[in-house]
Amino acid sequence: MSLDITPLVTDNRLMILSYGDGRFDVNGHIVTGSILLYEGRVDPWNVTEPSDITLDSLQPLLDHAENYDILLVGCGETSKMPPKGLREAVKEKGLILEWMNSGAAARTFCALQIEDRRTLAAIIAV
Repeated sequence: MSLDITPLVTDNRLMILSYGDGRFDVNGHIVTGSILLYEGRVDPWNVTEPSDITLDSLQPLLDHAENYDILLVGCGETSKMPPKGLREAVKEKGLILEWMNSGAAARTFCALQIEDRRTLAAIIAV
């Protein structure tokens, strides 16, 4: 006997199917470069280095903070500490900042989507 444990994912949920070589496959659509994921959308994010991540660069996501609980940031190939004060500024917007390398962020985003968690994401392409 076998059981299918594939999670049921609704059509309106974004799922990162693969990442690497400077691009992402989100719901079967290839997106080149870094991305912002929110409101069922995938937008380009003009960030290539962790040092480029600022409150201003995250503003398109922060504009929707009231609808979400978590801001997931993928900061490139290796995890680095978030810029000083960013965690507190994001917390003031009512969000929890989860900061990790981009691969972990892509995988975590999908896991949180499956759990139906209210998650925004900004992920640097690797």
